[in-house]
Amino acid sequence: MTIQWIPLITLLVVNFVLDLWLFRKFKRSERWPRLKSGAHAVLSLVLLGLIVAVIAIPRKECDDATFLGVMWAIYLYYSFYVPRYIAGLAWIPTHLKKSGPRTRRVGGIVATVLGIAVFLFMWSGEFFTTYRINVNRLELEFENLPPEFDGYQIAQFSDTHLVTYNGNTRFIDFCVDSINSLKPDLICFTGDLVSRHSGEAKPFIKTLSRLHAPDGVISVLGNHDDGHYKAWPSAKAQQADVQALIKLQEQMGWKVLVNDHIILRRDSSEIAVVGTKSFQGWPFPRYAYLDTAYAEYDKSKRFMILLQHSPEQWKLDRFYQCRVTMVRPADKADLMLSGHTHAMQCMFTLFGRKYSPACFKYEYWGGLYTEGDHKLYVNIGLGMVGMPVRLASAYPEITLITLKRRGPCIVDGNGNKIAD
Repeated sequence: MTIQWIPLITLLVVNFVLDLWLFRKFKRSERWPRLKSGAHAVLSLVLLGLIVAVIAIPRKECDDATFLGVMWAIYLYYSFYVPRYIAGLAWIPTHLKKSGPRTRRVGGIVATVLGIAVFLFMWSGEFFTTYRINVNRLELEFENLPPEFDGYQIAQFSDTHLVTYNGNTRFIDFCVDSINSLKPDLICFTGDLVSRHSGEAKPFIKTLSRLHAPDGVISVLGNHDDGHYKAWPSAKAQQADVQALIKLQEQMGWKVLVNDHIILRRDSSEIAVVGTKSFQGWPFPRYAYLDTAYAEYDKSKRFMILLQHSPEQWKLDRFYQCRVTMVRPADKADLMLSGHTHAMQCMFTLFGRKYSPACFKYEYWGGLYTEGDHKLYVNIGLGMVGMPVRLASAYPEITLITLKRRGPCIVDGNGNKIAD
């Protein structure tokens, strides 16, 4: 977690103005003005203390318990201020000069109800959404899929961020049982096993070792797995921790692809599974080298699955192409599996369509994307980062993908489709 100072200062100023306005309104209210204004003042000071503590605590140097405490402090802060924003916006129109006492009274009731509803909504995520797994099943058709792999099933999960569970394996146990019950041919993990360091994974080794599939478990590293969110005495120590995390995954029986690939075989047919390190934006270095991971990508006719933590690698602009030796995966990979976004741990489903604030940051933030014959699936993850909650329909996700072979399309002389 990093702090962007300009947005933070802006937020604090806006909150101060909102608190001052609400304090004055409560103090002038007809009923219990002292109780309302006093309670508001105390709550505002407590929340201010929380955010000051979050700013003051050196998050990269702190232990895991403090790190979790910071996550909870941030959520407590927002769970009280977001309802205030909503209530304040609903209350402001009723305080115009033309508004009468009755309008103001009704407006106050509406604002209060809205504020309470938003507060309950935010905390409902902790009790109803955060640990309720959603298994998304989808069939993806490819014309160049070898016939022997028709019906091949891949279970994908991502972004466990194990520090969130403070060593309690119960939820991860349930996730493992859920994945195994799907009986996939292959299990793919698309990064961010931990949030800051390899030690987070140690209590979960036995649990995650229970994952099994005929073609095994394949994983790639995420941006958090690279140790950028913890202070290290040296770059060498940071790299040593990354290697320790890789060894822990290998100890669990997983195959970690670090700019590497493996070939899966069925009879005489083959498909390639390629894994690149996390493609990270500024200020972190970019490690994703597709030509290193799969040197044959421009010559091979194998069906290719690319595992890449960040969906940003799906479609690169010229600036990024100049910075890394990589072509667009959309031009080469038949299927790319990613994670990273979490859908910002807040997603709404309306009339079958999904909406998330993540769309303002990521072009590809969740679900299936198609470009020509190439497909990208972004899994919104199991765990949490930043705040220990998932809201609305941003349930922890496990994806079961069934690969299907699509025959060539037959058309008549007028270009009309006759059959597949």
